[in-house]
Amino acid sequence: MHLPRIDLADWRRNKRLLRLALAEGRSKVRLFMEKIDSASVIHVPLDIPVDELRDRIASLPHLNFIHVDHAAASRTKTDSIITLARQDPALKEKLVMMANAGFHLYTLREGVSSMVRHRRIPTLWRLAIAGEVAVDSNTIFSKLETAPGGGEPRLLVVFSSIAGVMYTPSLMRHFEQNFASIGKYVPKNTHIMRIADFGGVVGSFYLNSRALPDNEDHICTRIEDAAAGLGVARDNIVLYGGSKGGTAAAFYAMRHGWRGVAADPILSDEHYVNTYNDSHFTLDTFAATKQERFAELVGQVHPEARLSVICSTRSPQFPYIDETLIGRFRDRFLFLNSENPEIRSHPDVGRLTIPHALSQINQHLAGLAIPGGYHTVW
Repeated sequence: MHLPRIDLADWRRNKRLLRLALAEGRSKVRLFMEKIDSASVIHVPLDIPVDELRDRIASLPHLNFIHVDHAAASRTKTDSIITLARQDPALKEKLVMMANAGFHLYTLREGVSSMVRHRRIPTLWRLAIAGEVAVDSNTIFSKLETAPGGGEPRLLVVFSSIAGVMYTPSLMRHFEQNFASIGKYVPKNTHIMRIADFGGVVGSFYLNSRALPDNEDHICTRIEDAAAGLGVARDNIVLYGGSKGGTAAAFYAMRHGWRGVAADPILSDEHYVNTYNDSHFTLDTFAATKQERFAELVGQVHPEARLSVICSTRSPQFPYIDETLIGRFRDRFLFLNSENPEIRSHPDVGRLTIPHALSQINQHLAGLAIPGGYHTVW
């Protein structure tokens, strides 16, 4: 007797569709429940005084959702509490206060911005419910792409930059999928893990914030646990990121002795605060500034740290990279200064230096020694 052949591809596809359908069903139930104020849900007007809102949050220990009605103030259908806060200092104070209490904007519906508390995201975010994004015991969210080939395993950790649509009213604001095709350009024994960046209005730059004061230790634990589970040796862990992700790649490589490739890392918020009126919502979000965190770190860099930094004198971030890293570590770490004339500002550096980033990523994945120095490249 011949048993019918099972199409595993269809089975996996149907399993994924079932998970997504369950997530959709939960979303519909949630939409109904969100319309009613309770111990876990409140609706507030845009002009609620910040102290009153703070007191309401403090008085409701089980509060998980805040819905802010700003329909009367919205100029367009795409205006959210974040975009409106950019023009209204009082609203910005309320938004940052909610972010510091762990609330993140997750959707915009008909002039209402809906905020979810961090602890509730695992049972709200469709990607987490469907199993496409994993969440650990410390509520660190990550996505793993397992290596397609054999051999001694490597782990490439990719940290997200600021989202392409910086203020998108979606949790994907915290999980930009930079270099989505990177798996094509690294050895087949390389596992790729992406980590989401929560802890602030547009993220915490993977650092400790008022909302997530233990974020740094928890991210380190996630990387260590992933490497242990995959059988990846310490020397075969490589961190990569650009911009905000570059902040993380540089920080964790130097702090924990891993290999790292950082493209134009943001090491100071000064430029964005002074020139763009705090476009990243970093004021009052952290107990210490980036400059203070890195000033502390450079005095105690892990002896095994290996770091490649791609930068450009054409970027407004260069003075901070020069002061914090190049001036201290040009003989220890590798610095590639791109003078590509098409680079006009910070966002150009990452996309116009991909060949240099790939060369460094693959050298680190190969376990090669990376000589220190400062070099000008195209």
